[in-house]
Amino acid sequence: MAPRSTGDTLPAELAKGKVAPVYLLYGDETFLKEEAARGIRAAVLGSSDAAGAWNLNVLEGSSCSLVDILDAARTLPMFASRRLVWVKDAERIRESDPEALARYLEAPAEASCLLLTAGSGRPDFRKSIFRLLQRSARVIEYTPLKGPAVSRWIRARARALGGDIDPTAASLLELHAGADLFRLDQETRKALDFAGPAARITPEVLSETLGAAAAGSLFELAEHAAAGRIEEAVALLRRILADGEEPPRVLFLLARQVRTLILGRALMLAGARGKELALALGVPPYPFLIEKVERQIRAFPEGSGEQAVRLLTRADRALKGGVGRPERVLEGLVLDLAGAVGKPGGVPEAIG
Repeated sequence: MAPRSTGDTLPAELAKGKVAPVYLLYGDETFLKEEAARGIRAAVLGSSDAAGAWNLNVLEGSSCSLVDILDAARTLPMFASRRLVWVKDAERIRESDPEALARYLEAPAEASCLLLTAGSGRPDFRKSIFRLLQRSARVIEYTPLKGPAVSRWIRARARALGGDIDPTAASLLELHAGADLFRLDQETRKALDFAGPAARITPEVLSETLGAAAAGSLFELAEHAAAGRIEEAVALLRRILADGEEPPRVLFLLARQVRTLILGRALMLAGARGKELALALGVPPYPFLIEKVERQIRAFPEGSGEQAVRLLTRADRALKGGVGRPERVLEGLVLDLAGAVGKPGGVPEAIG
């Protein structure tokens, strides 16, 4: 059985001209999966538009059979050395003749690369065609990045795009976009364009390209609300919205902060601190961020989590239902959160 891979070595293999005859790419991390598919296409067809026009077959798994796919793979390339047959939504292929695939995998066409990409999730490896692919093809799973892998990816992405990123800026960018690689890639490109010849992303650059939320303002907003500083919280919310942050995104980030506080309180009561706490919460393990998170958790009163979640749920329904202006909904949420969690007392000594 061919070993399942995470795809870490694929770019280096392609750069050396090592192209497998058959690939199966699957998993929930769509960005990495699509990037890998584009890399395979470039390795097989090169940069020539003509080669792509003549020697690229794109098929949809829902509308083709194994016979269609294998016939395409056995077709000789025109005006080039190789052709690529790319089957999308491979999990939906009609399983009409698995033995035909078994015969092909024993002796794949030398002038073709067969690339199968599946949608989200995991293909059913109980089916004959996927058992055969698992045994003989280059099978790569792409799972969402977590913990330190996200910050490593951000730094690597900046380098791949011809630039560099300051460690603090990388942590702020991760706070802003989480593990959404599409958004991280988009914002990294935008920041490098803004940085110009220096090609270095700093917190100052991000404050220009992302707005107030990039400078940790959501941390500050949660801190003001938790301390009952209503005027400061509302003023900061208005600035974040004026900088172009979409209301649903602000609500999402506030909900993530509340989740961090609820989970963080339980973890700190159990003795977690420092990097251990940060990694458990999915927060970049930089000292200044750890300090802020721990300070907010210590200020989060016992028993206020349930009420905070109810307030967030009510605001979410109002935004989705078009009840009131979005900025007013968010201001009401901040006021209510400040009233719910910005109360003194109730913090056990164990968290101090």
